[in-house]
Amino acid sequence: MNRSSTRDSLKTIGEFGLIRQLQRQWPTSSPRIVTGIGDDAAMLKTPPGQQLLISTDVLIEGIHFDLNYQTPKDLGWRAGVANLSDIAAMGGTPLYLLVSMALPVRVPPRHIRELYRGIQAACRPFNVELIGGDTSASPSQIFLSLTIMGSTRVNRALTRSNAEIGDHIFVTGTLGDANAGLRILQTHSANRRRPSAVETFLIRRHLRPAPRIHVGQLLANRKLAHAAIDLSDGLSSDIGHVCEDSRVGAEVRATDLPLSSQLRAFARRDKTDPVKIALQGGEDYELLFTAPAKHHQNVLRVSEQTKVPITCIGQIKPKTFGRQLVFPSGRKQKLSIESFRHFNSR
Repeated sequence: MNRSSTRDSLKTIGEFGLIRQLQRQWPTSSPRIVTGIGDDAAMLKTPPGQQLLISTDVLIEGIHFDLNYQTPKDLGWRAGVANLSDIAAMGGTPLYLLVSMALPVRVPPRHIRELYRGIQAACRPFNVELIGGDTSASPSQIFLSLTIMGSTRVNRALTRSNAEIGDHIFVTGTLGDANAGLRILQTHSANRRRPSAVETFLIRRHLRPAPRIHVGQLLANRKLAHAAIDLSDGLSSDIGHVCEDSRVGAEVRATDLPLSSQLRAFARRDKTDPVKIALQGGEDYELLFTAPAKHHQNVLRVSEQTKVPITCIGQIKPKTFGRQLVFPSGRKQKLSIESFRHFNSR
């Protein structure tokens, strides 16, 4: 270790030195912030006529991420998008962010600054302000926790519990790309070969997903959707959350799932089913939402306005129908949860 890297270590600069560095890196300017970083708690002004949205995510090294095949900046971007996507699913506007970390002393401060640059880059287009957080030592792993606050107009927030029988089921973007990208990264970490154009696309979809903030806002403000959720755990799991909370069933048409040409090419090469990858795939951070049939064309106009593809993949059914995947032949199979679940052995 050279002299400069010795000086630039967590042990040398300490907790408060790191906080001061990060505070300078991400200064706040919003008049809505009465007190921000540096006090015991942040003090904020709530926009009039708005309801507050709050969400939090925890990322643990070895479970949610592996720095062997992503950079600290990539990690920061994905952590930021995970939180932004929760606000998007509620149809809200992201406003403030708190970042807490537990760090082993082996982590260089420059990696932490890069992680913050990733978070900042993801949040900058939406003018999100950093208002606080916490830092702590960790014996071995990196623990990262982000809490985001946002707002939505009173009685306009989208939830998981309002899907109605007969609603059309829509998703944004394409599904399964992030799952495929993760599989490629895990393979490349072993053989180190240069990725193809198809692989590069899928890897980027995993490392740099896009939050669908504008889509969610338009769906909520125009009262087009009944229920919504972001696809963080995977389609098969997340549609199950909507069905359970809304006490309904769902029919999903396998042929209507939006699959990128890159995912199809990857599946052909690996002799796997692209539909299964899409059902399993988490961390696409697309939106799944339900809307009345009468709003179908208005939903497609949102797609045109935001330039985000939106696809109808099925319909909400009575609870007794269950959750079923329908194939072109008419055959149906239970839409079982195939996505990652914490505390479940695989």
